[in-house]
Amino acid sequence: MRNKKLNKDRTLVLGLEHFIDKIGYQAQIYYEKNIKVKYLVSNKNGNSEYFAEKYNANIEVLPKNRLFIVYKLVKNLIIYKPKFVEIYDTGYMFLIYLIFSALFNKKIIVILRGHELHKCNRKKNNLNYFMHKLGVRLSYKYVIKEENLIYEYKALGFDENKYIEIYNSVPMPQKEDEIVGKDIDLLYLNSIKKDRKVFFLAKVVKKVLLSKPDLNVVMTGFNTLDNPDYSFDPEQEYKTIDFIKKNNLVEKIQIKGFVKNSREYHSRAKLFLFPTDIVFLNYSLLESMSYGAVPIVSAGEGAEKIINNDNGYILPLDEDLWVNKIIELLENDELRESKSKNAIVTVQEKFSMESWFEKMMGARS
Repeated sequence: MRNKKLNKDRTLVLGLEHFIDKIGYQAQIYYEKNIKVKYLVSNKNGNSEYFAEKYNANIEVLPKNRLFIVYKLVKNLIIYKPKFVEIYDTGYMFLIYLIFSALFNKKIIVILRGHELHKCNRKKNNLNYFMHKLGVRLSYKYVIKEENLIYEYKALGFDENKYIEIYNSVPMPQKEDEIVGKDIDLLYLNSIKKDRKVFFLAKVVKKVLLSKPDLNVVMTGFNTLDNPDYSFDPEQEYKTIDFIKKNNLVEKIQIKGFVKNSREYHSRAKLFLFPTDIVFLNYSLLESMSYGAVPIVSAGEGAEKIINNDNGYILPLDEDLWVNKIIELLENDELRESKSKNAIVTVQEKFSMESWFEKMMGARS
């Protein structure tokens, strides 16, 4: 009886730049729970069809012309007949998505991922503030994924009864996903942004390699290598790549752009390195921990909510501290294995897709 009811609660998801693994996890559990979901995506990275097929998801790639986007939106609101609309804020289209979804009397759930409220300012009464003020009024719920957003949301005077905290979650690895043996000693797998200290990390890795020159090190997210338009911080990328080249580390550090098969890298990693201003709750961090990679993160926002002395380390941005801790973990198999097992348990108990689904259903009720 419950499944029949859920099957009627169709959902249309709007505002995504592309369809990738982290959205695929959600599509997968919606499918498992018999909820029909369709995604209208912009496909900026060019890989949306690949990931949609991987997760058997229903997506429609939108044209670049905004008038045609509106046409596609209205068509889907009429023909697909969703009961719920999940909207991600990706610029001015957010306002259009809001208005049309409200006009068609849909239950709107706004998803905030991290930076959407930074440009809002009540005193200036700017467009970003106006859009989100209207969003709060028209929406059924605001889903907030990061702790800092809660403070910003409240500071803007928005209705506190309208938001719910639902943090990122990941599916636990299946037996067929597991790769025997961990041959990647150090892994950085994330997009490269200003608040993620990838240049600091390159300097740390250089020092580690002086002591342990045979390590296998992989650093990904250098989108300027294969898709410059998808780069968040080209300057940071070029600066780090130049450092790696000038210090003759090209053969020591594998630098890659966007990787489609991220879970293959996570499953092979011994240590996951993440120096950043915002730790909680990074998808890639969760994915690596779910495969038993031991995390070393900086003392960024929310780090203590997931990392502790049992499952990893939180360190200040001090190169020598990072170098010493990395070497300690690589040389002490017993210590590393203990933390690896606890990393898996942490994700399994607190950040599984089952818990995410239950909270999303709560946002709908």
